[in-house]
Amino acid sequence: MPSFGFFEPILIFTLLNVTMALGLYITALSGQLSMATAAIAGVGGYLSGVLTVKFGVPFAAAVAAATIAGSLVGATLALLTAKMRDFILKLTTLAFGEALAVVAFNWDYIGGANSFTGLQLHTGLGTCALAVAVALFVAWRFDRSRLGLAARAVRDDPLAAGAMGISVPGIRITTFALGAAIVGMAGAIQAHYVLVVSPSDLGFFVSLNYIIFLLFGGLQTMWGPILGAILLTVLPEALRFANEYRLIAYGMIIIAVVLWRPDGLLRRVPLGIPLNLFGLKLSSGRPRRSPTLPPRDLLLGELSGGPAE
Repeated sequence: MPSFGFFEPILIFTLLNVTMALGLYITALSGQLSMATAAIAGVGGYLSGVLTVKFGVPFAAAVAAATIAGSLVGATLALLTAKMRDFILKLTTLAFGEALAVVAFNWDYIGGANSFTGLQLHTGLGTCALAVAVALFVAWRFDRSRLGLAARAVRDDPLAAGAMGISVPGIRITTFALGAAIVGMAGAIQAHYVLVVSPSDLGFFVSLNYIIFLLFGGLQTMWGPILGAILLTVLPEALRFANEYRLIAYGMIIIAVVLWRPDGLLRRVPLGIPLNLFGLKLSSGRPRRSPTLPPRDLLLGELSGGPAE
């Protein structure tokens, strides 16, 4: 029987991936599927590393700074892509992430090609569990808030949302900044567990992993990215018995699930209608009236508020 020491890294990376996936989910809620998630996490990792190693800043303060930095990077990206949609937006975020990776590779102050090292171990299960709790709370409150409703309206039809009085650029900037803040926080926490930040960590293929978490679990509800991150983090370890065929089996399982459920494992359904998953019927809640919110409320609703009933 493997000891707890064997399972601890798996649990930690599972929690970190769940946090990253929740951050990306918030960004995607307004129709912006960012391909720079790894780069934003890298900004958080590098910044927290520089602050703790070179300036002696406490770990908690460094994580807070990384969270703010992630939010600023996300807001900047949202401003740059405010009038872009779909393919062009994805290409722009991809190019932005690759550009940051090149900057990190050539900047000797943060280690350059040799990576940034010397970080102390500050991250454990408790830290990661706290990060997930924060990300889950923010995602849950935002998902149920008037801003969350406005974000879905922007995602589904930005022209109609604008006609209703919703500030489409404002909603996109808000969701991108909020999601990127969570990603920056997760990047800082992860850096103080692996104890190194490398330019390769900022690249597109790392971001692609987080995108797969969302698509695998489903984008229609926040539980989809959580389920996707958990399953796809644990699955490679569960397939170790396959030896050299492990990655092949991993890829085949992902393809099979995508073909079986193109919208992801979990889908949003109207309240009161049972959701059938793996033969189990899960209630989606009690029916309620459709929210009748004035356009101003859709734009300015607070995170703490829910839809009017």
